[in-house]
Amino acid sequence: MSLAEVWGVVPAGISGVMVKVEVDVARGLPSVGVVGLAHTSVAEARWRARSAIVNSGFTWPNSRITIGLSPADLPKTGTSLDLPIAVGLLAATSQIAKLGSNVSFIGELGLDGAIKPVPGVLAAAISAQRHGVSTFIVSAGNSREAREVEGLEVIAVTNLRQLIAVLRNEDAGEEVDQFPAMIDDANALGDFSEVRGHDVARFALEVAAAGGHHCSLLGEPGVGKTMLAQRFVSLLPELNQQQALDVTSVHALAGRIESGHGLLRRPPFIAPHHSISAGAMLGSVRNGVLLPGALTLASEGVLFLDEAPEFDRPCLEGMRQPLEQGSLALMRVGQTVIAPARFQLILAANPCPCGQAIGRGDGCTCGAQQKRRYLQKLSGPLMDRIDIRISLTRPTDAHLRMSAGESSDVIAQRVLLARDRAHVRWTNESWNLNAQAPGSVLRSSYPPDAAGQGLLERAESRGLNPRGSDRVLRMAWTLADLEAQDQPNNDHVATALSMRGGGFE
Repeated sequence: MSLAEVWGVVPAGISGVMVKVEVDVARGLPSVGVVGLAHTSVAEARWRARSAIVNSGFTWPNSRITIGLSPADLPKTGTSLDLPIAVGLLAATSQIAKLGSNVSFIGELGLDGAIKPVPGVLAAAISAQRHGVSTFIVSAGNSREAREVEGLEVIAVTNLRQLIAVLRNEDAGEEVDQFPAMIDDANALGDFSEVRGHDVARFALEVAAAGGHHCSLLGEPGVGKTMLAQRFVSLLPELNQQQALDVTSVHALAGRIESGHGLLRRPPFIAPHHSISAGAMLGSVRNGVLLPGALTLASEGVLFLDEAPEFDRPCLEGMRQPLEQGSLALMRVGQTVIAPARFQLILAANPCPCGQAIGRGDGCTCGAQQKRRYLQKLSGPLMDRIDIRISLTRPTDAHLRMSAGESSDVIAQRVLLARDRAHVRWTNESWNLNAQAPGSVLRSSYPPDAAGQGLLERAESRGLNPRGSDRVLRMAWTLADLEAQDQPNNDHVATALSMRGGGFE
């Protein structure tokens, strides 16, 4: 008989992998075999394809059929290959013309020939476009998200009969409305105008937002740590197109948004409970598919750990690599999946188990050993990666009677201007936030002025380690950007050094 090749996509990590579906129809006893590390859900596609083809009015041959999935050493799971398998069979039996490598298919088949949406289409469309695919044929239920990928012609179909008509140029496919804008209120978690007092913490969070710095908040229960952290995301600018695609792909893969939903335009805010397991925090891999953890879900956004000392140690220590590299390597036997994890971390903690050891600590009932053991749960190497460390005190009655302070929108405008200045400075670099700039580059090409450099050197001689020195220099540049200065000065370095404290030592 004949051999046909059709291209499909299967999920792998947070992206997709192009799979060549080869269908060989030959003489022999009627049988259907699937080779190429197909998971049960993929192997069952042959029966879904058979029923769909017959019930759509086409012919299933009484021959020996071999379906090969390449690359053969890649485990394949899910139902996304149903459609390319059916199209490959029809092409191999000359019921439709054979197709080129510039066309790809993705979709699940119903026994009646209906084409159903599958998860992960946005990531699959991005992968297809990067591999030179120009035409991407999907279920009508997936077409809106696929059409967000620029440079890709997306054709939506509802059933196998309509798909064949499209391939024969007898039908143009389904008309689909433009992708609806996702309703995503920047101030859904509150506005900074609702905060009374806490001027130092408000300024520290503004600096963190402007430079992409990590931050920790120490204070007694009810002082406002959670309130401030929840409002932090309202200071961040909207995601750009590429970030929105990446974030939406991850959240769709995790099942947090429905197929056909709009792109996530606001940075995500992830606040797991302290009972979370290490697997749920870091993520895991099953059958080659990434199951995103909290770190990956928070990528391009904010990860807030309330009651941070109550988290299990593997959860906390597992953040060391992502905090430095912005990614997480999940290694399993025979495979490694690189998951994005470029988030801003905000930690909140009480000063002791009872929470009253602030200031004079007259109301504290904890012993010295209890206090030490409590805060030692936040290890030195982890806290060394936190740029800004702030201690919060209870607002006075005068603060609580004050009129509303600056709104999130006003602060966000300053943050955006500061980020724009940093973006201009780092235009030719692979990073665009001060918190991501390598210390070696800052020291050699972007040092502070003479007075600021002298202050930094004195701090180093008094015990500030090299990593801490780099982080102080990054914060100094952010402070300079907020004040529209061309170079950090002595005041900027001094302020950065003071924000490096915070009571966690």
